[in-house]
Amino acid sequence: MESSIINEIKSLIQYKNKKWLSIKDTVEYSGLSDSTIRRAIQSGQLRASKVVGKWLIKSEWLEGYLNP
Repeated sequence: MESSIINEIKSLIQYKNKKWLSIKDTVEYSGLSDSTIRRAIQSGQLRASKVVGKWLIKSEWLEGYLNP
């Protein structure tokens, strides 16, 4: 129990230190599925930039999507 709380805190700290998140990072932080994140990007609900064939999401954009 205590270990899972510590892991969650570490995850949040790592997330807050990143400006750009991959889809994998976004899934881990938000708890949403990969397909949900991709659908949100495709529909324009979640802003993202495609760099060298990889979607990147600014942490502020994700916060805006999760907390409208």
